[in-house]
Amino acid sequence: MKKIFIILIVSIAIFSLAIGIVSWLSWQPQSWYAPPDYSQPEIKILADRSEYRLNEEFHKVRPVDDIWRIRITDESMNAWLSGRLAGWLTHDRDIELPPELHGLQVHMTVEGIWLAAMVEFDSDSPRPIALQLWAWIDEGNLFIEPIAIRLGKVPIPMSLFKSAISGLHEKTNEVEAIVPLMDDREVEIQAITLENGALVLTCQTHLPK
Repeated sequence: MKKIFIILIVSIAIFSLAIGIVSWLSWQPQSWYAPPDYSQPEIKILADRSEYRLNEEFHKVRPVDDIWRIRITDESMNAWLSGRLAGWLTHDRDIELPPELHGLQVHMTVEGIWLAAMVEFDSDSPRPIALQLWAWIDEGNLFIEPIAIRLGKVPIPMSLFKSAISGLHEKTNEVEAIVPLMDDREVEIQAITLENGALVLTCQTHLPK
């Protein structure tokens, strides 16, 4: 009887410790998560330069058969996200970021694109959430598929989000990988290549139809 009691106490202690560790890990952001501060002059300058370079490359006059590439780094994307995303969504898409979401950051790896943010749940302090996506181009269309999710550093089974994943597939199904330009030309994104710390877009510019 005493042996059974000791085993029970040890089991409860181990279970409580495991719960405590999982709870602690759920509050810990990914090791790479460190959103830049847009109020810092160097971050604002980087965001300006990144946006200018992207616009310049997309609007450059090129031969019709020219296949060109642009490499976009995590650093430049996150500088832009830290201060420009909210205004761009409001002005160009008439969309507002949810007030519960803070500090959106991207992290490129060869295994997928990570999106991370601090998200408020009810009255709790913001919790770190990270979502990994795979993006590809097929027959001129853009496809995006969620492949992993983390609450802090705790993996969450993707099967819990079947309906949300299905909804994302429906929204991104047959979305043309085309960027229209101000002068009626179009940039076709032919491929997305992921690197550690950057993504590379393979593109072709088409004249007005």
